Amino acid sequence: MKDKQSQVNWEKFSKTIDQVLGQDFWDDMHHVIPKRGPAYDLYDAESHLVVIVDLPGLASSEHLTLKQNGTNLILEGHVPTAYQASEQQTLHKERFQGHYKRTIRIPFHFTPDEVTSSYKNGLLKIQIQKNKDEDTIPIQMVDKG
Repeated sequence: MKDKQSQVNWEKFSKTIDQVLGQDFWDDMHHVIPKRGPAYDLYDAESHLVVIVDLPGLASSEHLTLKQNGTNLILEGHVPTAYQASEQQTLHKERFQGHYKRTIRIPFHFTPDEVTSSYKNGLLKIQIQKNKDEDTIPIQMVDKG
C-alpha cells in the first residue's frame, strides 16, 4: 500500500472544507451529486486486506455478487428500499438504494480462494489474504550439443 506520509488526512481536510463551505453547502450537494453505490472502507492488515461495505437491509446473499477480475474486486447487487414513499412525500433523501456495481482496486494479485466474506448488521466484511510466497518458475537447461 502507499506510504502513510503521502496519504491525505481526510478527517482534517473534511473539517477545513466544512469551515470554508459550511453545512448548508453539503446539505445541498446531496441532491446534486447522488451516491453511485454503497460506501466502503479499505484496511491494510499485515497478513490480509479488509474491505467493509455499507449494505443495509440485505435479506439474502442472492442480492449481492462478488467477482474477481485481475486485481479488481467487483461488487454488484441491489440495496432494497427501506421505506416506500412517493416523490411528493420524500422531503430529503441521501441514503443509497437501488442497483449498484462497485469496482475496488486491490493493491496486489489474489485469487477467489483467498477471499472470505460475511454479512452482519448491515455491513459486508471481505477479507483477502496476502500471498507471501513467490512462485518459483523452473528453468529448463537445454544442452546445445
